[in-house]
Amino acid sequence: MKMKTLKQKLGLTTTDILFYVLALVLIAYSLITLVFSRSMLAKFVEEDGTVENITAIMLFATSILSVVRAKQFAGQKQHVWVFTQIVLAVFFFFAAGEEISWGQRIFHIQSGEFFLEHNAQGETNLHNLVVGHTKINKLIFSQMLTVVLVLYFLFLEFLAKKVKWIGNLVRYFNVPLPKLHHTVMMLFSAVIIQGIYYPRHDELLECVFAIIFFLIFLHPKKWYTEKTA
Repeated sequence: MKMKTLKQKLGLTTTDILFYVLALVLIAYSLITLVFSRSMLAKFVEEDGTVENITAIMLFATSILSVVRAKQFAGQKQHVWVFTQIVLAVFFFFAAGEEISWGQRIFHIQSGEFFLEHNAQGETNLHNLVVGHTKINKLIFSQMLTVVLVLYFLFLEFLAKKVKWIGNLVRYFNVPLPKLHHTVMMLFSAVIIQGIYYPRHDELLECVFAIIFFLIFLHPKKWYTEKTA
């Protein structure tokens, strides 16, 4: 019997490796420019810069992938799974649109009066809105999203295996779950990027997470199909 390679043991595909290399190159570049050229780093993570554009592309790609999955499940008459994929497709399309302010800067569209008054950056998007003295971005897209990501990456599979009704919901809706290497990459990226603070470092973290989510949706872990001894 042939020994499994590390790639096989981890369930890595060539696509996974290529996109992880991209993520690591982005992280390495940010750290190098942080030391040697802050101006290059600022340009790297600026609005409509390299990092933000890659983030938007990956989010759009994940949305398209969900649409493709929905079409496949429709052919299998898995209507609930189709619903799940449509919801995910809409969510990631919305996230991608928000990331580039729905093309406002690309097409030089002036913000309306409401957004000029209530948006922290005067842009046409929801995540930078300020309600009272509370920034929506900080409340929902930072604090709450962090909790959701921690639950998803670190606890969802465990809870699905241990708590019957949670497991039933994951099966029923066919929720894409991360593999071990997805979670490891997420933790590694978060520690490195959050540990070495610089202005707009969260843009790079969003970019890496967008890459990871694309890979999860491309090859999700289906723990409930695995045979256990």
